[in-house]
Amino acid sequence: MLEPQTRAALTEQLAPPYGYELSYAVGTTFTLDLATALSIPLSFASRRVSVADGSLGVLEAVRRASERMDVFAQAGEMSMGQNSDLVAFLEQMVHPVALKKGLFHPKLWLLQYASGERRTHRLLCSSRNLTDDHSWDAFIRLDERDDSERSDEDLQRLNAPLVQLLNTLPDMAIRPIDKKRRQRVQQLARHISLVDWELPDRMRELAFHVRGLHRSPLPDFSGIRSLLISPYVSGDGLRLLRDGVREDTYLVSRTDSLDQLPPEALDTELVTYVLDDAASLDIAGASDSDTGAVPLSGLHAKVIVADRQDGAHIILGSANATDAAWYRNVEVMVELVAAKDSFGVKATLDALGELKAEYQTTGGAEPNESDQAKHRLESVMRGMAATRLTVRVHGENPYELRVWADADFAVHAEAAASEGIELRWHLLTRADLGGRSLPVSEKDAASLTDLKLVEITPFIVLEGRDRLGNTRRTVLLAELLNDVESRRDAIIARQLKDRTTFIRLLVLMLELSGVGVPDELLSASIEGGSAGSMRGTAVGSGLFEALMKSVAGGHERLAEVQHFIEFLRKDDEKSDLLTPDFELLWSNVWQAQLALKGAGQ
Repeated sequence: MLEPQTRAALTEQLAPPYGYELSYAVGTTFTLDLATALSIPLSFASRRVSVADGSLGVLEAVRRASERMDVFAQAGEMSMGQNSDLVAFLEQMVHPVALKKGLFHPKLWLLQYASGERRTHRLLCSSRNLTDDHSWDAFIRLDERDDSERSDEDLQRLNAPLVQLLNTLPDMAIRPIDKKRRQRVQQLARHISLVDWELPDRMRELAFHVRGLHRSPLPDFSGIRSLLISPYVSGDGLRLLRDGVREDTYLVSRTDSLDQLPPEALDTELVTYVLDDAASLDIAGASDSDTGAVPLSGLHAKVIVADRQDGAHIILGSANATDAAWYRNVEVMVELVAAKDSFGVKATLDALGELKAEYQTTGGAEPNESDQAKHRLESVMRGMAATRLTVRVHGENPYELRVWADADFAVHAEAAASEGIELRWHLLTRADLGGRSLPVSEKDAASLTDLKLVEITPFIVLEGRDRLGNTRRTVLLAELLNDVESRRDAIIARQLKDRTTFIRLLVLMLELSGVGVPDELLSASIEGGSAGSMRGTAVGSGLFEALMKSVAGGHERLAEVQHFIEFLRKDDEKSDLLTPDFELLWSNVWQAQLALKGAGQ
């Protein structure tokens, strides 16, 4: 946002440095779209695996990354875009969060990459949620320096807010986080505590501000003049951020937010702007149609720029210009200092150029009834999402699911009814299976029958509809009991349409496991190399070579392949994917793996 002519995608910023791979990542977001979340693991996959590989590429990338990622999101703000079986692989890495007071609102990624014994870290702080949103946002990326001269004490003091956030995250989650994942979060916190961050060009000094965890001092908002960029703004928030600003404050926000400000907040030293969606920007000398980029519209960035004697202080991240953001929510902001002529108030306003348009308002407008009703509905849905649901699996092919909630859910359901809000719920995988209420004991649990193995899920869609016809849907994540071990194997098998896609899956599994797959094999599998008769073919010999390299390298991932092949042998619909030629090839590979493993013992 500070340099709107430069555009960057989140997936590009998450991609590992050359020669490194993802070791572990923690992400935080307010809203979470599960379909969008599926694309994130591709950022960490092999550079030769992309969304162009279809569901198989996404599947293998998600399978790998789900073991090395944890994402925390506000309960009641989780949704599902385009339906996909693959969300089953997100179940263990997604953690809904609920606070007793305020909202969980940070947008942060902390990542650790590894290359052999070497580790390096990256931080991304932004105003962007993990959704398919096309608003104007702001972000900052910081990478670890490899030549730090700062003392451990200085680094620990600098990174203390980040460390505290990481150590607190597991306790914010609604469902208990397993011991292994909790330990990984804590281990990342220990590593982050000693990271020295490389500052962006032309910037100096660095500070992190995490709000909502304890009584930490507010950032210093004072200055000669200031610029506030925030889609939401309140009178109290504006007063807080302007306190100590001696001259003009420039505010870029949304028309409805500006119109609803108290009239007394709109004095002669406040200049107000909105974004002009009709304005166009020359981004890297190419149009959106040339670059394939989606045109941006609307404002989502949160930035504070304060001009002082020592330079421009820039604070950006998740916090809006509201009192709730700074006093109740959990928020993360990064502060940097730079030269005023490059990043000060005037320089930033100039950079926005025609994207901004001055907007005159007298304030004092009241929110309309529909907007107020939507806010009430959102609040009710978040309250219900903060409770615990349980799903237990019964039977076998077809399966039965029994679903129930805790007592708090019933309390919120009664409150919803008193507000005239009608509730319905259903399985994410089966919109026809659900009901209007959820019992609060397993004895009275709702029974959902005649489910296929791939339809078992802990994701529950909850829908609320108020008297005005406003509808709100959110996805809840229940605890799943008696899960079927082969459920994810069945989901993988469902993506296999023919023998060619089966070979493509094996190639992707090898590629993402770090086995060097020959280019000709990768190309042949993409173009549809046949698995019908592999003897003497480029696909057959190339696959055998890659599998034997995996054996020689001691890759434990071959055990996953063996497990999956055993599942396919028992699956009447998919067993014909295993041709006699492939069975002979795999038998030789697996025997070599067992022999090598036995020799190692």
